[in-house]
Amino acid sequence: MPVQTILSSDDSGFLPVSSATFADQVADQIVDAIAARRLVSGERLIETELAAALHVSRVPVREAIRILTSQGIVVATPRRGARVATFDAPWARQLHDARVAIERLGAHLAADIVKSDPAALARLEVCVTAIEQARGNWLSVNRADIAFHAAVFEIAGSPLMITLWNAISRHVLIMFSIETYRDVDFDRVVKEHRDYIDALLHKTPEGIDKEIDLHVAGLKTFDL
Repeated sequence: MPVQTILSSDDSGFLPVSSATFADQVADQIVDAIAARRLVSGERLIETELAAALHVSRVPVREAIRILTSQGIVVATPRRGARVATFDAPWARQLHDARVAIERLGAHLAADIVKSDPAALARLEVCVTAIEQARGNWLSVNRADIAFHAAVFEIAGSPLMITLWNAISRHVLIMFSIETYRDVDFDRVVKEHRDYIDALLHKTPEGIDKEIDLHVAGLKTFDL
């Protein structure tokens, strides 16, 4: 599927800015391919082949590989080029611990806002509806799941938390793909996110922490 951008101008002379750069869109396509197992751990990423497959020049592909290398999803070594990183049990444990710490902080900040702002609550409900509507397509479910958690951090209103989440979100998507590939249970995914919202609305900080632990548990306990 080609990566496309559409630019238009108005009387101001400015062009609208996309929420994601061209290179970020290419990076997301590569991550989707990893999540869908079209690219596997250790596989070499060849710029010309990726550019041809995505119908883009090598420039955004090269930048996308640089982005993914900085995030640890791609590993670049001399004479071997860029290859997909290894996603193993130690990686899963590290990702689990990082995510729990970030999610707890983000959820605590978001809880007070969700309780007092109907628009914030509605936004999370829309995210859960998106998960429900994606039923049957596990990659779409996982992307909707990622969007839910991104919304929590954006509601929290902390640029630092958003930056930290963005740094690991592509890793989380890959982990989601491992979990759903082996245990597809869409009803469970929906229930877990409704429980998450309920915790933000009704539970103490300690209760929120327990809910986060349950919600993220699969990242640590899943047998890779």
